[in-house]
Amino acid sequence: MAADETVTARRLRRTRTVDRVARTAGVAIATTALVAMLAPVLLTVLVSFSGDDFFAFPPESWGLRQYRELLESPLWGAALQLSFEVAAAVAALSVAIGVPAAYAIQRSRLPGRHALYAAGLTGMVIPIAAFAVALYGLLSQLGLRGTFVGLVLANATLAVPVVLIVITAALSRVPPTLELVAMTAGASRLRASLGITVRLLAPAIVASTGLAFVTSFEEAVLVNFVGGVEQTTLPRAILDSARFGTSPVITAIATLMMAGIGLVAIGSVRLLGRRR
Repeated sequence: MAADETVTARRLRRTRTVDRVARTAGVAIATTALVAMLAPVLLTVLVSFSGDDFFAFPPESWGLRQYRELLESPLWGAALQLSFEVAAAVAALSVAIGVPAAYAIQRSRLPGRHALYAAGLTGMVIPIAAFAVALYGLLSQLGLRGTFVGLVLANATLAVPVVLIVITAALSRVPPTLELVAMTAGASRLRASLGITVRLLAPAIVASTGLAFVTSFEEAVLVNFVGGVEQTTLPRAILDSARFGTSPVITAIATLMMAGIGLVAIGSVRLLGRRR
């Protein structure tokens, strides 16, 4: 009996030792991965407060030189304005397409609605380079390459899937019986849909609008194919600056973009969480 208890105690000690080693290794791996991800971000933020006109770390002086140059430069200002205009148009177009499409997929008996949903997600599935080449050929034939409209349509192909996923998920949690009850009380189908379903979907619609805006604002691949030389968005200007020069102003731009995108993402998540 004593021998059995001794064996059991040894097994328990061995198991606890293995568990401690596994937890320690897991914490070490997670910490290393977190540091590897955050180190470039922290470095970018620190360099953005450099007072030098060249990349150096640590900087020889500190200040807001990069942010002042960003605000005073007409090149960066024009790129920022175009990015906002394109992103706003893409967000509006994506919501206008994605919300009715999600409603049709979830609430109708439309034949092939599952295939329609899969087709709506192709922008997220197909490799972006291959997708950009296809859009280049299509927009060239339509005479839209290098135009504002062509750039909006191209970015919308990436933003619509985001809206479709968010709205479809939110719509699945809205009982369709609510509309039926409203219609039995005398409301029309349109009034029931707008007054009940759309109202309940409002947080998801706002969140998907923000995510679509961010998706377009930070897009840097499609614009190089379909934007031509006329359309230079902020991400493209950053790539051009990194390719043909080493201006530290791009660190200030990157810092502001990370802060803005982070705020939009946090707001979208909070809206979706409130909906739940």
